Amino acid sequence: MKRLSLPLFIALFVWVLLVSMIDHYYTIKLDHYILIEERNPVGLYLINLDGGSVALFMTIKMISLWGIGLILYILYKRKRSYAWAGLISLSIVQTLLLYYFFLSPII
Repeated sequence: MKRLSLPLFIALFVWVLLVSMIDHYYTIKLDHYILIEERNPVGLYLINLDGGSVALFMTIKMISLWGIGLILYILYKRKRSYAWAGLISLSIVQTLLLYYFFLSPII
């Protein structure tokens, strides 16, 4: 199981990155709908703060993703059980986000 541990950890993190890239792509591509469709109050605040542009929102999301990656890396080196708990939780949330993008009924 030890040999599978690191490749599985990396695969899950790549999954998180891929879903984040899809999220970023659609947010930028559909930026003219973002003020209507965005459900994240922090995201809406950042978009409004930037005059209706998604640039600030996307920049902060990307910086946050790099920060999460760094935290997961440090945790993996120091306390693997915490790193696994965080990454599995994040992977589940990203899977739910993907479901919301592609399979949820339009409200």
